[in-house]
Amino acid sequence: MTNENEKSKDDYQAELLKNRLIKRYKHLKKWAKRNNVFCYRLYDKDIPEIPLAIDLYIDENEIDQYIQLALYERPYEKDKKEEQIWLSKMRNTICQVLEIPVSNVYIKIRRQLKDNTQYEKTNNAENDRKIIIKEQNAKFFVKMSSYLDTGLFFDHRPLRKIIRETCTGKCVLNLFCYTGSFSVYAAQGKAKSIDSVDLSNTYLEWAKDNFLLNGFNIDEKSNNINFKFHQNDIFIFLDNAQKKEKKWDIIILDPPTFSNSKKTNSILDLNKQWFILVNSCLQLLNPNGILYFSTNSRKLNFDESLIDDNHLIIDITDKTIPEDYRNTKIHRCWKILKE
Repeated sequence: MTNENEKSKDDYQAELLKNRLIKRYKHLKKWAKRNNVFCYRLYDKDIPEIPLAIDLYIDENEIDQYIQLALYERPYEKDKKEEQIWLSKMRNTICQVLEIPVSNVYIKIRRQLKDNTQYEKTNNAENDRKIIIKEQNAKFFVKMSSYLDTGLFFDHRPLRKIIRETCTGKCVLNLFCYTGSFSVYAAQGKAKSIDSVDLSNTYLEWAKDNFLLNGFNIDEKSNNINFKFHQNDIFIFLDNAQKKEKKWDIIILDPPTFSNSKKTNSILDLNKQWFILVNSCLQLLNPNGILYFSTNSRKLNFDESLIDDNHLIIDITDKTIPEDYRNTKIHRCWKILKE
């Protein structure tokens, strides 16, 4: 009797998901076409009892479609076999609605961060599928199975566009640059110089590949724009930059909530240290410079009194949440101007 009840419940939830996806896909497909977006979030726990995030990726030829299906950690224990059956049914529902093969769906499990891993590697790294996607006239390599994240955070799409539209002739610093998406947009916006900083050499190499993909020459000796990639601990980089009296016009600060890498002796706990990073960045701004500070942490207490004087602080969160995110708490973002 229990198995029949579970089956009936799964079928009911599959039908709920199907109806929701049909509605969202119809809306977002039109929106994406108007905005030249070819990868976006279709579903994010819209229905509480279906705790999934569903991201759609369309390859650069606009032919093949892929799905990253992420199961959020449930607040209760569920039998592993039952969970797999449930996941398979949800996956098949997605394939039916979008008319894509099961082989183009990549399933991930998202758990609460309990260790030092910022971008956790999966067991599928050796057989990864690497594709090229387009976003607002930029191109990026994404990897569907190597990591929990594919290399591009959709929720920062609006802020990337803001950077591109405002950086012409300016010096840009991209901290915790990951795979360099902000840096690529800055290059497209004809920034005077772009410094991309990350502790991971793997991500810096990925960022360089993204630059080359978009037609930018990263040879420092021959390009007109000064592109530099720095493998360094952010705290050390900021300290050295201050000692050398380096300055930038735009700084992008989007740190992980927690990081404790073996490559450095420092530990980043953003909820406790955010204002140290922010104030360090503000010291490196040219007059009238701008710091964009963003966080995914909902626990971070943004206390303006902890920020150095002579700065105008504007909460631009609403302007930086994209159309495909029903979860308006996906991140918070502030524009801090040096007066």
